[in-house]
Amino acid sequence: MDLATKFRNQLLYDPESGQFLWRQPGRGRRPNLVAGSVKKKNGNYWRKIVIDGQEYTCAQVAWTIMTGQFPQYIIDHEDGDSLNDAWDNLRRGDNCVAQRNLAKSKRNKTGVTGVKSSHGSYVAYIGVGKMQKYLGCSTDFFEAVCMRKRAEKEYEYSPRHGS
Repeated sequence: MDLATKFRNQLLYDPESGQFLWRQPGRGRRPNLVAGSVKKKNGNYWRKIVIDGQEYTCAQVAWTIMTGQFPQYIIDHEDGDSLNDAWDNLRRGDNCVAQRNLAKSKRNKTGVTGVKSSHGSYVAYIGVGKMQKYLGCSTDFFEAVCMRKRAEKEYEYSPRHGS
């Protein structure tokens, strides 16, 4: 039995809400009981489901149920909420895509991701692939922010990146 069939036999998935319900009774399971639990690691939260002793993220399970194929890549949550497993919130991604959808770091001092203060001026930069690209330097904060925002559009960063 393939994984998609196994998931479909044991779970009901609502693509609109992203919620999973058990179909069959089992250890600690009752039909129509919400499936899975929330896991936290390094300040990040996500939902997981254990099936036949194997742990899967709810995003992986949703992707497999909807496409018939277990993802061999990262499943990114477009809105940045890793607990929102609604189908229209999930997309195929990689580390590069996921990095373009990150919230602002708590270490950020200027208030704008990709703009730092250095010796009385502001330096704008952006991550491209595995490299950090220098965008320019200005004594005007607003100008440095504009450099960064133009680059975010050019490199297709998520609108919520850094917010």
